[in-house]
Amino acid sequence: MRVITAIIAFALFPVTVVAVEAPASTPTAPIPDAAPTPAVTGTVARAQFTIGVQDREPVDNLTNLESGKTQVYFYSELKNLAGARITHRWEYNGKVMYEQAFDVGSERWRVWSSKTFDPSWTGEWKVSVVDGAGATLAVQTLTYGAPAQPAAAPATPPAGQPQPAAPRQY
Repeated sequence: MRVITAIIAFALFPVTVVAVEAPASTPTAPIPDAAPTPAVTGTVARAQFTIGVQDREPVDNLTNLESGKTQVYFYSELKNLAGARITHRWEYNGKVMYEQAFDVGSERWRVWSSKTFDPSWTGEWKVSVVDGAGATLAVQTLTYGAPAQPAAAPATPPAGQPQPAAPRQY
């Protein structure tokens, strides 16, 4: 049967065919599985949105950003993740809009990424801190373009008193 297979193969594919059989008494060693990715044992001590970073620290902690501002930062303080690769994944409406990867250089490592929003990208933004294996270590959300809260309507003055001027919008 091998001769017929070799002749057919030679006729169809003009190449040299060499058949090698292992003796039946030779046991075959199992193929080892790929080494599993080690689990991340570190933590994300802080993860927050901010309008700026000074001296490696966020200047504030945002949950809302009005649409007049377009630049925002995401800050993370990482603990016990030296040697790991961490990514900030920015998402809007379920779509990944930007990713920034960082190689963590020591046991305490502070990183930040930034995004410039288009004024039409209003709504909820999400940034996930993701490790090299794809596991999510932290998640924060920010509402962009939240309308400014209207001022409370002034109380109606008693009868006979002059009406106050309407508030001006700037």
